[in-house]
Amino acid sequence: MGVAGELLVTNKASSVETQLRENSHKIEALLTKEAGDAATSAKTAHGEADAVKGIADEARADAKDALAKARLAQSELAHAEADAAKAETVSSNALSKAAEAESHLAEAMRRVKLLDADLERLRTPRHLYHKANIASSLKVFVETEYVFIGTCEDQECFDLVSDIDELLQLAGWKRIKGPPIRIGIAQYKIHGDKDFSVDASVSIGTDISAETPNGWDSIKSLPENQQAKRIRAAIALNLALASNISPPENTGKKVGIDTGTSTAVRINVGRKPL
Repeated sequence: MGVAGELLVTNKASSVETQLRENSHKIEALLTKEAGDAATSAKTAHGEADAVKGIADEARADAKDALAKARLAQSELAHAEADAAKAETVSSNALSKAAEAESHLAEAMRRVKLLDADLERLRTPRHLYHKANIASSLKVFVETEYVFIGTCEDQECFDLVSDIDELLQLAGWKRIKGPPIRIGIAQYKIHGDKDFSVDASVSIGTDISAETPNGWDSIKSLPENQQAKRIRAAIALNLALASNISPPENTGKKVGIDTGTSTAVRINVGRKPL
């Protein structure tokens, strides 16, 4: 029984050992497989990690390139804004110069018109139109004597002398003869009338004057209604001629008061003012 028991224990121990060995082989095989799977997984993970790293590097490079492009674009935008500001300044200056040029052109055109008007005035002979209407304001001085003391030597002056003479005849004034011929002073017969001779004059524009024995100082403080008739008549004639000679002379001349005893209103038709 002892031997039998020993054999039985030996067999069981052998069986258990065999079973342990098989289990050990199974565990070893399982661990080997798991280790291999783990290595494969690690290798795969390593490869995936390398791939991810490559993608990350590419992304980083792309990001760096994008940043460089963004910086370049920002620089170009800054230049563009600066150029736009310069262009706006140039445009503003151009508009200002254009406005200035337009103003100069308008001024030049205005001056051309004035020059054209002056040229037309110089070309157009002076005349008195509507003499009958003008004469009505001078008829209050009917019978006033007048005399032409001078005229320029061209036909334009002769025609204006004739116009003024006709006006004063319509107003009822009386023309008297001028001074006799004097040495060195030419005389012109108006329209061939031997009784209508006028001394040559080198004056400019139409002058109206009158004489008073004690000169201007003796009458300058008197109101107009207390002036002598010839003085008042001279003033009225001067105003009428200044308002109605066409084209106008625009000389702004006043009646001249000389010292003398003549009772006639004196008229001097000089050359047309420039």
